[in-house]
Amino acid sequence: MPDLRSRIAASRVLVLAAALAALLLLFTGLSAVDFDTWALHEPTFVTWNNAIDMAGSCAINLILAVGSTFVIIAGGIDLSVGRLIALTHVLMVAAAAATGSLVLGIGGCLAAGLAAGLFNGAVTVRFRIPSFIVTLGSMMIARGLAMVAAGGHTIACEFRAPVELQRYLPIAVSVLVMLVGHVMLTRTVFGRHVFAVGGNPEAARLCGIKVGRVVVVTFLLSGLCTGLAGLVFWVRQGTGDPLAGDGLELYAIAAVIVGGTSLSGGRGSIIGTFLGALIMGVLAYGLLFVGVPTPWQWVIIGSVVIATVLLDRLKKTE
Repeated sequence: MPDLRSRIAASRVLVLAAALAALLLLFTGLSAVDFDTWALHEPTFVTWNNAIDMAGSCAINLILAVGSTFVIIAGGIDLSVGRLIALTHVLMVAAAAATGSLVLGIGGCLAAGLAAGLFNGAVTVRFRIPSFIVTLGSMMIARGLAMVAAGGHTIACEFRAPVELQRYLPIAVSVLVMLVGHVMLTRTVFGRHVFAVGGNPEAARLCGIKVGRVVVVTFLLSGLCTGLAGLVFWVRQGTGDPLAGDGLELYAIAAVIVGGTSLSGGRGSIIGTFLGALIMGVLAYGLLFVGVPTPWQWVIIGSVVIATVLLDRLKKTE
């Protein structure tokens, strides 16, 4: 018989899946209306090409959100992930150009992400500085280093991913990251330690869990995810843009929150984050598809995030 936590998690997944289905139905209906004449025509939102475009646009956010899920469940926050995309993929393009090897470029991209994650985790744990402050600072550092590495402008790359890889590789990488993250969080001792540290770090310490080590590893995972997201960004864009990833940390955190992970730590799931990322992606793509002006897209998406947190708080007080 499943325990209470499993039943609650399953109910959240059902609610999120229902919300995703409702969004798809909403935008499918809106795509069938000509708002100039109010005439009806065949829906154009749910097509194979649109589905691939939506999944591809969700890929980077999902990868970042998986890493952020580990950090947030453990009681931290990582605000640097958006700007680290710029740094990691700019270093990848620069390293590939300098060495003539795409493999070395990819290695540099992933290594930069891991190094940034290690820095964030080590400073947070060693000096007991709130991760909010540490990652806010590293976000600014990453932005500056990306500009320096790129010389202040977008740099071209002699390597280019084939068109089919541009369409499907980001989706494959994001799904693989999601599956690996889910297994780590639900089927390993480390995953149980992450929940314990986020739920009550002092109790976890008394149980013999090395709290600092767990926190550092969660930031390492987040850093690795930024490296993978930087790789995916290069696959989709083919250049090194020092301004890439602006604001993506907010979308990643929003996907985690919408997916049911508690900002106070100790509760969450990768499946919830996956559905949260899809909801955010479909919402953003759908609003753009039906022609909602960009400022109002931000207003609507921000309102959805606040409403999600508010509903979660109200449920806790019942």
